Amino acid sequence: MSDISIPGVTASKYKTDELIQGLMKVERVPRDRAAADLEDYKKEQAAWRDVNQQAASLRDIARTLYSYNNPFSEKMASSTDERAITATVSREARDQSFRVSVNQLAEADSFLSSQVDKNAKVPAGTYTFSVGESSVSFSWKGGTYRDFISSLNRRGTGVLQASLIQVTPDTQSLLVESLKTGEKNRLTFSDDALSFALDTGLIKKKDNAALTLSKTSLVAAPKSNDTVDFSSPAKASQGLTLEYTLTVTKAAEQEVPESPAGPDLGDPGSMTWEGITIRNANPETNLPTDAPTTPPAPVDDPDVLALRSTRGVAIPLPSLPDEADKAVVSVPLAEYGDVNGLVVHNRNSSKTVTLTDLRIYDPKAAGDYVPVNPVSVAQDALVKYEGITIKRDKNEIDDLIPGVTLNLHEATGKTETLKVKPDTETAKESIIEFVGKYNRMMAEVNILTQNKPEVITEIQYFTSDEKKAEEEKLGLMLGDTTLNGVKASMQRITSNAYKLAGDAGFNMLSQLGISTRATAGAGIDTSRLRGYLEIDEKKLDAALESHMDYVKNLFGTDTDGDLIIDSGVARELDSSLTPYTQTGGIFALRTSGLASKIDTTEKKIAQLDVQLADKEAVLKAKYGQMEGTLGSLQSQSSAISNFSKQNSGN
Repeated sequence: MSDISIPGVTASKYKTDELIQGLMKVERVPRDRAAADLEDYKKEQAAWRDVNQQAASLRDIARTLYSYNNPFSEKMASSTDERAITATVSREARDQSFRVSVNQLAEADSFLSSQVDKNAKVPAGTYTFSVGESSVSFSWKGGTYRDFISSLNRRGTGVLQASLIQVTPDTQSLLVESLKTGEKNRLTFSDDALSFALDTGLIKKKDNAALTLSKTSLVAAPKSNDTVDFSSPAKASQGLTLEYTLTVTKAAEQEVPESPAGPDLGDPGSMTWEGITIRNANPETNLPTDAPTTPPAPVDDPDVLALRSTRGVAIPLPSLPDEADKAVVSVPLAEYGDVNGLVVHNRNSSKTVTLTDLRIYDPKAAGDYVPVNPVSVAQDALVKYEGITIKRDKNEIDDLIPGVTLNLHEATGKTETLKVKPDTETAKESIIEFVGKYNRMMAEVNILTQNKPEVITEIQYFTSDEKKAEEEKLGLMLGDTTLNGVKASMQRITSNAYKLAGDAGFNMLSQLGISTRATAGAGIDTSRLRGYLEIDEKKLDAALESHMDYVKNLFGTDTDGDLIIDSGVARELDSSLTPYTQTGGIFALRTSGLASKIDTTEKKIAQLDVQLADKEAVLKAKYGQMEGTLGSLQSQSSAISNFSKQNSGN
C-alpha cells in the first residue's frame, strides 16, 4: 500500500509535479511578460497623471497672475493709530493718503434696571419694545424674569436683546440692549413694557424744565460780535449737548483802486483881439495827487466761538475751518463745566460765520423719558475727514471714500493719517507660489526624463516618503520628446524679454530678481543647470514697492489696446501649457492611451490565465494516468515476481 500515489494529494514518487511545474514555467513566460508590461503601463499612467496635475497647478497660478483678479491690483490700508481707526479697501480704491480724527463712536442704547428680587415676576400683559423704526411686540402670560428674557430674545433677533446680571445673592438687574447704533435708533417702551420699564428703574420721566436759548440762529459778519444766552446754566452733571449748523463763507477779494486822475474840467477857453490871442489858465482843483494808502492785511482768526462759563470766563470751542457749508456740530457741554451762554467774537476781516438750528438737548432722552442707569446711549459717529465733520449712524463708514471702508474703534480726537497703497505682500506671496509650482513641475520633468539619482537627492523639500515614490519614477520616460519639449518651452518663456505696452520699466523676470542664477554663490551648483528658478527677495521687494504696475505688466499686459491680455510671462506660460492640460489635451491623450493598453493587457492576462489553467489540468491528467499505469505495471511485476519465488520454492 505504501507504493500507492494519488496525484495532487500525496507526493509523487515519480516527481511528476516538478515536471509539470517546469513545463508550466515555460508556458507562463508570455503571461509574466504581459504582467510586467501591465505594471509598466500603470506606472507610466500614474506618472502622466502627476505631470498633468503639476502642469495644471502651474497653469492655474499663472492664469491668476494676469487675470482680472490678479494680486497686483490688491490694495491695503495702514493707519497711524490702528487702535482708533483702521480701513479696509477694495481693488477699486486709488492710492492716496488722507487725515481722519475720530471724535465720537456710534453707540446703541443699553439700559440697566434697578436691583430687583431674584424671585420677582414679570406681570402679564402686552409688551412692546422699539428700536428706531423696528418693533418687537408680544403677549406675556406672566412668569419669571428668566423666562421673560428668553421670550424677548427669541423675538428680538437683530433688534434688541436682554440679559440678567446677578448683583447680590438675592438681587439681580435687567440689562436691555439695542442692537442698532445711531441716534435715530433710540430704545423706547410702550404698552405694558412702558410701565414695566418705569417700575424696574430702566427709565424715568424727563424733567420738563428744558433749557432754552435766546436765539436759534445768528449771522456774525466780519469784525462783529454776538451772544446767545441760555435760559439757565447748563450744568456739567446734566450731560447736555449744544448742537448747531455752521456755515463759514469768505468774502471775495477786493482789488486795490488806482490813483485818481482828478475831474475833467474841459478846455479853459481863449479870446482874440486885433490878431492877439489870450488863453485862459488851466483851473486848479487842489485834489491830492498821492496814491491811496495800501489797505491793511486781512485778519484770519479761527478762534471765533466760545462758551461762557458761569464765572464769566470764555472757554474756546474748536477752531473753525477756513470754509464750511452747513456742517452739523455737536458740543458735549459736560466737557466745559457749567456754562450759560455762547459767545461769538468774529475778528476776521473776510469771513462770515453763520449759526442756524441752535438747540440744547439731552442726548440720553428718548421722547419724554430718560434712562436711569444708561450703560451707553444711542449716538452717531462723528469723524473729521480732512477738516470736515462727518456724521454717520454706524462705525463702519463705506460711503465717504470710494473703495474704502473706515472702521472706527475708539474716539481719540487726534488726527490720524491713513494711507492706501498696493498690497505688496499679497503680490509677493503669489509670485513665490508661482515660482514654487514652476520648480515643482520642472523637478517632475527632470526626474522622469533623467536617470540620475542626484536629481532627487538635491531636492531638499521632499519628505522621505516622497523621495521613495520619486525614486520609482526615476528615468521612467527617458528621452520622451513631449516632456523635453515642455521643459524647453518653460525655460524659454521665463528667460525671454517681452514687448510690453507703454513705459513698461521691466521686460524680463531677471530684472525682478527671478532667474536660474538669482542668488550669489561660490562654485558651480549642478542643480542650477536643471532649470529651477531662484528669487532675490531684496530685488523683488524693491520692484514691488516702487513699480507695482511694471511688475503687473511683465506677467500680463495688453499691447494693442483691444482690452485682451496678449503678452507677458504668465500669459505665455498659460498659453503654452493649456494644450497639454485641457480636457482632451496631450497629457489626457497619453493617460487614456495607456488606459487602453492597460485594459487590453489585463484581458490578455486573464485569457492567458485560463489557457495556463487548462494546460496545467491537461498535464496533471496525463501524468496522473501515466503514474497510474506505471503503478499498475509495477504491481503486476511484483505479483509475477512473488509468484515466481513461490513456485521456485516449491
